[in-house]
Amino acid sequence: MKSIIVSILVLCALPCFGKTIEVMVYNVENLFDLKHDEGKNDWTFLPANTKGKKEACQKVKSNYRKTECLETDWAKDNLEVKIENIEKMVVRDEKLPDILALVEIENENVISQLAKSIGYKKFLVSNSPDKRGIDLAVLWKESEELKFISKNELVLVGDYFKERPSRNILEVEFLVGKKEKLTIFVNHWPSLGNPTSTRIVAANTLAKRTKEILSKNPKQNILSVGDFNTIDSNYPHPFKSVLFVDDLFKDLHTTHKEDRSISWNIKNQMPPGTYFYSRAMTWNLLDRIFFTGALLDKKGLELDIASYKIYAPSFATKTYEYRKKGDYLYGSTIKGTPFRYEHNSTSSRRAGYSDHFPLLVNLKY
Repeated sequence: MKSIIVSILVLCALPCFGKTIEVMVYNVENLFDLKHDEGKNDWTFLPANTKGKKEACQKVKSNYRKTECLETDWAKDNLEVKIENIEKMVVRDEKLPDILALVEIENENVISQLAKSIGYKKFLVSNSPDKRGIDLAVLWKESEELKFISKNELVLVGDYFKERPSRNILEVEFLVGKKEKLTIFVNHWPSLGNPTSTRIVAANTLAKRTKEILSKNPKQNILSVGDFNTIDSNYPHPFKSVLFVDDLFKDLHTTHKEDRSISWNIKNQMPPGTYFYSRAMTWNLLDRIFFTGALLDKKGLELDIASYKIYAPSFATKTYEYRKKGDYLYGSTIKGTPFRYEHNSTSSRRAGYSDHFPLLVNLKY
């Protein structure tokens, strides 16, 4: 009898997780509306008959980008197919993620259309100085278990950004399960065409704000998600030299890989990255989910490590064949790469989805 009582007391002392919320992070690859935003270089993703488009495209210095701008006719039918295919990726088993963080979207107008189409009533969009008009969004299912608290934006500053401003970091705070606060940072760091120093600025900006939050509440639950445009060869490395210092953040992908309670069969079913760089025939893990220690302390809100996945359904993948003659890679093929979006297509089957795979994870409470 005594042993039974002790067992019951031990069980009662353990954290009890009866509910979950699902978070999805997705770079949707150029989700633009059909209107020109004054002061923004959004000409490529506009209808061909838009006043001033042809003249603006002719001014593009890169021949590749100029041709893309002139030949892309981003009209109503194209946008509807784009939204339809995003819905196919986002809605699984007739359910929406509780929180959806989107990267590479243009503005509130196009997110309003997306939200209405797929069933979200609540969303927020950043207002970045990026010259192309690229921004970030968070959509969520408001309920008694998930409530919006606040929004903030972190601007990347420095001499480099005076000429080439980048995306802000979008900060959104929620109340989960009536007592657990969750901060989510959505990131789209400067592309790999920019110096590594620009991503160091982004990392420092994120780290500084995270430390400010933790100084007020060391137990705050924090996720930092999105497209970090960072690869292993970057030096100094933005993660290793900034985000991981003093265990400020941990990487969910690495944590999942190192968790011995998760079978290798499950781990190996995921693609080796979220983005496939076709020129070098290599995979990159540009998209990440970082988290602070409170989400793994077995108290309150907790990451379900086993639920993490790079979501790559077969319909959103293709086999890539290297076709550059004279190169030793010529004729090589890689299966399961992202089915990139073709913005001139009006066929949902042929249009594709994105050049990135989304990430998924559950939070328990």
